[in-house]
Amino acid sequence: MKYRDMLGFPKKPKKKVEKKVAPKPIAPPVTELLKKEFGSLNEWSEKPTGPKRWFKSMDEKGLTEFEKEQMNEGPAYDYSKQWDNVKKTYGAFWDAVHDLESLLQSKGMGRDAKKVNQLYKKNVEGFYKYIYKLIGKLM
Repeated sequence: MKYRDMLGFPKKPKKKVEKKVAPKPIAPPVTELLKKEFGSLNEWSEKPTGPKRWFKSMDEKGLTEFEKEQMNEGPAYDYSKQWDNVKKTYGAFWDAVHDLESLLQSKGMGRDAKKVNQLYKKNVEGFYKYIYKLIGKLM
């Protein structure tokens, strides 16, 4: 017996659930249209799909002969080495200029320190930005 029944509350009427019937589709589903146009999906077709990685011999880079033919690096590989060198030396040069600037500042030569900073930003950063754009075009 439920607590609600002991207190004298009336029993809740059961809700009637109407079953909804889905209307029949007017147009065939997309999959049926695709099957009509392209035929049934056959993943195990007789048409060769190309070389498989797991049974071809690979070189030291892990590429098959087919992948080596497909890959065209171009000159970007050579440019990337030189670009890495430019970035490293640019950072080292900025550190050296910044150290010189702080040394001049500590010696009381504030104007000269500002001049060094301004010339660096004007000339070296402009050059770096130009090289950055050029490398972006080449790669």
